[in-house]
Amino acid sequence: MTKARDIADFKFENIVDTGTEGTKIASGTTAQRGSTTGQWRYNTTTGFFEGRNASGVFAPLQPTPVVTSVDDGEVDSAGGGNQTIVITGEGFSSGDTASFVGTSASFDATTTTVDSATQITAVAPKASFLNAQEPYKVKVTAASGMAGISATGLISVDNAPAWTTNAGSLGTIASNDTGNHFTVAATDPEGDTVSYSLQSGALQGLSLDSSTGVISGDPTDVTSNTTISFTLRATAGGKTADRAFSFILTPSIATFNYTGSNQTFTPPSGVTSFLIYMWGAGGQGGSSNGSARNGGDGGAGGYVAGTVSNYSAGTTFSILVGQGNNSANGNTNIMQYGGGGAGTDNNGGQGCGGHGGGRSELSIGGGSNTPAGTRILVAGGGGGGGAFYHNGEPNSSNEGGDAAYSSGQNGNGSGTVPTGGSGSAGGSAGSGASGGHGNGPTDGSAGIGGRARGGNQNLDIGYGRPAGGGGGYYGGGGGDGGSQSAASQGGAAGSSYYNSSYVSNFAHATGTQTTAPETSNTYYSTGIAAGGAGTNGSTRANSLGGNGKVVIVY
Repeated sequence: MTKARDIADFKFENIVDTGTEGTKIASGTTAQRGSTTGQWRYNTTTGFFEGRNASGVFAPLQPTPVVTSVDDGEVDSAGGGNQTIVITGEGFSSGDTASFVGTSASFDATTTTVDSATQITAVAPKASFLNAQEPYKVKVTAASGMAGISATGLISVDNAPAWTTNAGSLGTIASNDTGNHFTVAATDPEGDTVSYSLQSGALQGLSLDSSTGVISGDPTDVTSNTTISFTLRATAGGKTADRAFSFILTPSIATFNYTGSNQTFTPPSGVTSFLIYMWGAGGQGGSSNGSARNGGDGGAGGYVAGTVSNYSAGTTFSILVGQGNNSANGNTNIMQYGGGGAGTDNNGGQGCGGHGGGRSELSIGGGSNTPAGTRILVAGGGGGGGAFYHNGEPNSSNEGGDAAYSSGQNGNGSGTVPTGGSGSAGGSAGSGASGGHGNGPTDGSAGIGGRARGGNQNLDIGYGRPAGGGGGYYGGGGGDGGSQSAASQGGAAGSSYYNSSYVSNFAHATGTQTTAPETSNTYYSTGIAAGGAGTNGSTRANSLGGNGKVVIVY
């Protein structure tokens, strides 16, 4: 038998694999690979079976990767930087790469890290995700070329909303303003609906419409300009953007200037108290007969302030604002609005005695020269300044008195000077140094200053030209005339007043002739309540006192 015959007669039917371990093939590390094309082995380094192909490359036999989910399904493409995405699935192995497949384009992750057979961490630039390509599927490609892709889109592009309203101040509103005040707005790049919410701070009683961004309502009252700061949040598609805003809340202010007639104020519904600031009118300065000397300065009007409360809902308050600028002649019983007593008129260019300043007043049922109703708060008017007759008169003081609480100041000049109004009675008229007094000056009375009368001739004609008293809670006395050897008298000032049944936190101040009180007050206006400067001339044109003013803050 030949060797070939012997091999042919060899039977293989007994070479069968019936065990539980299977048929064993060659195994070893990557470094132990052979160089024969077609060899098949198990790579202990990679954990996969592999075979050497005709190109001399060992192709592994491994399962197709399976992608099931990602940890973050939204990417803010405009947020800058990179997006880290954790991919969960099966069959992941070293060398796998991740990519993201849009509706018509795809891109690879910048880095792919295989954490385990079931998890991959991929990093890609946020800007690579395009809204037009969403939703993105996730693809994992093995080293063998086998690839698995998610069944559905797992990643959408969702940018944060963008504010179109500039940060910072939205504007200014008053405490009594109601309705819509401001509108804030933001847009979403994906067209998602934007909602708004207050993130921090407070809106001072206002409300924010979460759908429209409108800020509306009746703000909480303030008594001075107040900056309200807060942060709002815009939300769309689960993304948020915060922005800081503010607005200036001003008090509701009612300002009353001199008009020559009664004015009124009715607090709005729900306003149970208000602040009030009040100045009486300044007295007019005296003028000379053209000599080298000026007449006396008028007295400053008084200042009062406080909180008014304890009134019935719907109460209408009367407001009188005192007059200080009346240039009418004084040889009739002229009176400045608010009860300022008349000064004397010139006679043949002999100068003028100043009119007393009118009071300013808050009342219920009043509002005229003669007081009426319930008087609540009064700022007295200053006395007028007296005038010089000729150069032979002494250069003595003849200024008007300054209005004050609780009694106005006396007038100045020779003789028995007129006295200021008090809290209970009008001031007394002065008695000058001349001979006869004509019809004589008059005392002050409730609300009204005394009228001046000239010396040794009838009516208002006399030497020196005296001044009228200021109006007030009680008016100051009128001045009397002088003589060729004595200057005329300045008028006394009226008194200020407050009714403690209605007014709390009462405050008051006194000026000095041409210097008004409380000029630093926010609501003061130049010239208000200042006494008129004494002048060298025969008319009142350049010596008028400042009108009063009333300001209500609520």
